[in-house]
Amino acid sequence: MLTILFITATSLAAESSFVGGELDKLEISSEATEFKLELGGMWSSGNTDTRTLTLQYDAGHVWRRNRVSTSGGIIFGSSVVDLDGDGRLSLDEKSVGRVETSNRRESWVRYDKLFDWTGSHSVYGLVGGYSDIYAGYDARVNAQIGYSASLVTMESETAPTLTGELGFDAAREQQVGELNPQSVFAARGLVSMGFTTLRGVQFISSLESFVNVIDPEDTRLNTETSVVAALSEMFALKLSYKLNYDAQPVDGFARADQTGLVTVVTTVF
Repeated sequence: MLTILFITATSLAAESSFVGGELDKLEISSEATEFKLELGGMWSSGNTDTRTLTLQYDAGHVWRRNRVSTSGGIIFGSSVVDLDGDGRLSLDEKSVGRVETSNRRESWVRYDKLFDWTGSHSVYGLVGGYSDIYAGYDARVNAQIGYSASLVTMESETAPTLTGELGFDAAREQQVGELNPQSVFAARGLVSMGFTTLRGVQFISSLESFVNVIDPEDTRLNTETSVVAALSEMFALKLSYKLNYDAQPVDGFARADQTGLVTVVTTVF
């Protein structure tokens, strides 16, 4: 088997990862802009035949007491399937070709109105959505408003940070195989913490919850943990793990999705 590995990306369908919980806080005493790209992929042939690509971005712009941020990306995968389940790929199965195994696209835009020059308190609005048929959604569009506060604020670059958010989320979802879209209204809460070691390694972890205000048993939990280590002035290596739980998933789909990624991050500006 010949395997060429640019950077490993193991991915299953995942729920939204909203802007604001992870994007680095920019200096707001003056105008500033930041744009980051993440890229990962895998290609193998021989006894297995699999291709996976993930591309993600985070960007933000700050001026006066305003901050606009956006994030999004794609995860796409295909492979030759072991149709008869014998644990190997026959010539007939290889002749069928690869089939799509994952396809997720998402994009989010958020605006924060900052209460002070430190950026520790803000009110925000967010719009965006995603498409992921392997999670049961042809499309899911969200609109959100809320309040964000830095619960721990220190001047040191290596000091820990703790952020909390409370808000309201309205979603319009088109489920796979359904003709009529559905609306979901939920209360949202988020807690995010992070710190940087003396060697410059960043650790970030967040927990996000959505509770349907009409049906409280319809609850979603999203958690993400990541470690970022600098490789050079322009590039960094990021290891991340996401777990997304839906108490009432689309019929026929699993409650929990997991995504493990190892990507290269570059700060464009």
